[in-house]
Amino acid sequence: MFKKIDAPDHIFAVQYSDKISAEDVLQSKQWLDKKLAKHKSLGALVDFTGLSDMTADAFASGVKTDIDFLRHIGQFHRLAFVSDKEWPSVVLGTISPLVARVEMKLFKPAQREEALTWVAQPPATHVTEMPAFRFLKTSKADVLAFEINGVITAEEMPSVMQEFETFLDTHEKIRLLNRMTHFGGFDPSVLLQSGLVSMKLAAIKKVERYAIVGAPVWMGKIIKTLNPIFSGLDMRTFTADQEDEAWAWLDAKLVG
Repeated sequence: MFKKIDAPDHIFAVQYSDKISAEDVLQSKQWLDKKLAKHKSLGALVDFTGLSDMTADAFASGVKTDIDFLRHIGQFHRLAFVSDKEWPSVVLGTISPLVARVEMKLFKPAQREEALTWVAQPPATHVTEMPAFRFLKTSKADVLAFEINGVITAEEMPSVMQEFETFLDTHEKIRLLNRMTHFGGFDPSVLLQSGLVSMKLAAIKKVERYAIVGAPVWMGKIIKTLNPIFSGLDMRTFTADQEDEAWAWLDAKLVG
């Protein structure tokens, strides 16, 4: 069941309970679309208390809605989830480190009013940040190295993508080193960059070895899981003090 929660107009507040139908998902999306069209910045509160199940049609519709929601996530400054179950905390723990500019928080059912007050607060003012990407010079023409230090923004992505595309076009096989000094997440609008997906697919076909230095623990676990899936691509993680080992594995050196 889908139910609107009384809240200020700049807040998308909804409760899903009992069994969700495709009609519930549709009504929710229509209401969200109106909010997105009316406000440049939104807060959102989603209450899953009492949710028991969803129909197969609702699941299919929900996946499409979730994808569309990700396209607009840059319009949200705070997301509050209310639940009496454990799975939202797992989802929140996975998403939060990636989407750094959107504050997310989980509340218990008895804290719903507190959650509504929290999510209704105005967005924080972000200080202009230096580009997170910095390319590093290497001793081998077919080895591309870069450093990530901060939040990856949409503004810096066109030049980053151009650098990668030029490198991919001039080599049949390549090796990469990613030094993660500090990964602060990324601006959600990065996902909307034209050509990003095709560039990644092209890279997967050409990359022989990919060394990631200083990756967070959670990212290391994901990489370890995904590594066997990509035939021909060997990804390895190294701690910050193992960077020399990473360069040796790539058979290259840092220049300058």
